[in-house]
Amino acid sequence: MNQPEHIIDAYHTRKWRSYGLIERMLRTYLRPYLWLLGLSVLANVIVASTTSALPWFIQQAIDKVFGDQDESMLLLIPIGVVAISLLKGAATYGSNVIMAFVGQRTTSNLQRDLFAHLVRGDLARVGQQHSGEYISVFMNDATRLRDTVNTAIINIVRHLLTVIALTIFMYVINAQLALIYTMIVIPLGLVFMHRLGRVTRKASRQGLEEIGGLSTLISETLGGLRIVKAYGQETEQITRAGSTIDTLLNYTMRSMRARAAASPAIEMLAGIAVGVIIFYGGYQSTQGNLTAGEFMGFISALLMAYQPLRAVANMQTVLQEGVSAGTRIFAILDSTDEIINKPDAPALDVKQGAMTFEQVKFAYAGRETPALDGITLDIPAGQTVALVGASGSGKSTLLNLTLRFFDIDSGRITIDGQDIRDVSLDSLRAATALVTQDPFLFDDTIAKNIAFGKAYATQADIENAARQAAAHEFIRDLPQGYETTVGEGGLRLSGGQKQRLAIARAILKDAPILLLDEATSALDTVSEAQVQKALEKLLEGRTALIIAHRLSTVMHADRIYVLEQGHLRETGTHSDLLSAGGLYAELYQTQFRESET
Repeated sequence: MNQPEHIIDAYHTRKWRSYGLIERMLRTYLRPYLWLLGLSVLANVIVASTTSALPWFIQQAIDKVFGDQDESMLLLIPIGVVAISLLKGAATYGSNVIMAFVGQRTTSNLQRDLFAHLVRGDLARVGQQHSGEYISVFMNDATRLRDTVNTAIINIVRHLLTVIALTIFMYVINAQLALIYTMIVIPLGLVFMHRLGRVTRKASRQGLEEIGGLSTLISETLGGLRIVKAYGQETEQITRAGSTIDTLLNYTMRSMRARAAASPAIEMLAGIAVGVIIFYGGYQSTQGNLTAGEFMGFISALLMAYQPLRAVANMQTVLQEGVSAGTRIFAILDSTDEIINKPDAPALDVKQGAMTFEQVKFAYAGRETPALDGITLDIPAGQTVALVGASGSGKSTLLNLTLRFFDIDSGRITIDGQDIRDVSLDSLRAATALVTQDPFLFDDTIAKNIAFGKAYATQADIENAARQAAAHEFIRDLPQGYETTVGEGGLRLSGGQKQRLAIARAILKDAPILLLDEATSALDTVSEAQVQKALEKLLEGRTALIIAHRLSTVMHADRIYVLEQGHLRETGTHSDLLSAGGLYAELYQTQFRESET
């Protein structure tokens, strides 16, 4: 009965995917180390040669020493055995060290490429997967792929050559006995291991996905540990983790059972072959066609072939684990970005810093309603423009588009007449400084967090920026001052302290264009007044686009744009908008009443 075409195609797809993975690893990551791999191949040839020589020495010892009582061989054979054992040990050590070095280097290079691809990638693309999934691929899949490539190379070169050399020796000793071995052990072993490989591939892929899910759960639980505790959800999270761990254990055990079956299967087949060979070899010996030395040499070769043959037969299962890992890795590396530089894109030339938004339209992927629908704004050079409106009106989206975190669907955004899509991304982002409403700090010192956008800043520069952001006083009171580590995400600091450090970082960058997204939202009244005074001085001569929920912080802006559900509703100064009695006035009166109560 013929197999359906889709099953045959799937088989060949899996088959060529395995070979393609090895080929890509060789072409991309192993090419710089081909000369080392050549040395490893040479060392493995020596291992195979010396392994196949040992049965010959055993044959000679039994026939010449024990049989013919040749005293000259009594010394030569042990010396030969010791010599080839030393040579084999040195070659094995050299090969293992080389492969370990090449494996670690290729893994490091692969992880560098993964990290660079993620950091440089579009926010929309990177955001399609949870960070826990990426961590799992970065740590687990890359290591598993390294182990697969190393194992595959060693299996193909060292063990396969050893099996071939020992098989040749067996045929030289007695072709009929060797035929029994090659007809029973090798073909049946390969068929059995191929079936195990299919089980391993599926279990490995599912196991890697569960590891990613577990990484995601751990990352989310630790990140939201306060919420978990506040809502009494510890037991629920533990149950979720336990369920994921049990599922992972199930898939892991499927793979382990498949791999564990490899050794007994080959051992069982080898045992059957040994039994048949002992019977047939004994029969030949009674007929005078096989000496005791030849028989022992043959049996020795057969037993020595067991371990490398098992490794070769197990290559299918090992390779499938690597295919599962490599598929996930290269799926990330092969993903393409939409927000890229045009060929030979020039650097942004900021002379004055004037910005314009011309009929800008933008919708997030998967959403029918546009976040911005035909927005036109004019931000003259050196002026401070505020964006106000209710949540979801499109304010933060405008800032994201300015930095090209996303690209507009239609329209145009320019800085000094230059379309931001025509200039290099690095120069665009170098010309801007961003402070968000949810400031992010790295788990590093305060000084390094402030200097994040200006790596070569001096300590004096850092402290001056901190003073302008009203942060110097609280930093000085910390046990280690500017060398205090802030913890994961700034966990050891209050919200207001984190915000002031973020503002200090923007101040130190000294960019001509400032983008402030609720930059003072987490500050108390006193700190806000201090920062506002510092920002007023900082804003002099710079173009600034400010988002503020508290309208009191933008009252002195040169121009205020009022947004509602992605549309521009009003524009003017604070006094003009209040006099107009429109949406801005309504928002202002609402906040005024709230502050009164």
